[in-house]
Amino acid sequence: MSRKSILTETTREVLSPWVTLLTRTVVKSDSAPQTFHSLGQADYVSVLAVAPNGSIPIVRQYRPAVQRITLELPGGLNDVAEEPAVVAIRELYEETGFRALSEPVLLGNLIPDTGRLENRIWCYFVTAAPESGWLPEDGVDRVIYTRDQLRSEILNGTFDHALHIAVVGLALMHGHLNWEV
Repeated sequence: MSRKSILTETTREVLSPWVTLLTRTVVKSDSAPQTFHSLGQADYVSVLAVAPNGSIPIVRQYRPAVQRITLELPGGLNDVAEEPAVVAIRELYEETGFRALSEPVLLGNLIPDTGRLENRIWCYFVTAAPESGWLPEDGVDRVIYTRDQLRSEILNGTFDHALHIAVVGLALMHGHLNWEV
């Protein structure tokens, strides 16, 4: 027998321009009301770009939430309700200096955390190449990897951004990336 849950109340508290705390009261049949919290925020957009020579631009930057420098795919927040593909191409150039040579391919639209986050991640693949004259963003470094280097960094835990590993996995499953094992 399934238990029915009824949402009885939702409150919102804006914590910053990037995060809203949502508090929901839910009543399940035959139990007292329970309170659940989640965070509302803009959707994430990430892009795996591969150049014709096989090189892959990766972003290295300090992330206060984990208090260390991380390796990530280029990406950002879709905080102005643009088409996610437009955000992917813009963030790719801003963070790495790579320009798309093809239309971005949507690999998937995933839920980052069903228990605490109310946003989604838009996952893209694109063929791209570096453009001369690009100036890096302050605090964001571009690192160029080969496919084997990226694979090694994932396997040894250096590249450990779970959502971005999901993008790589989707690219592999869709046939846009392959690794000789």
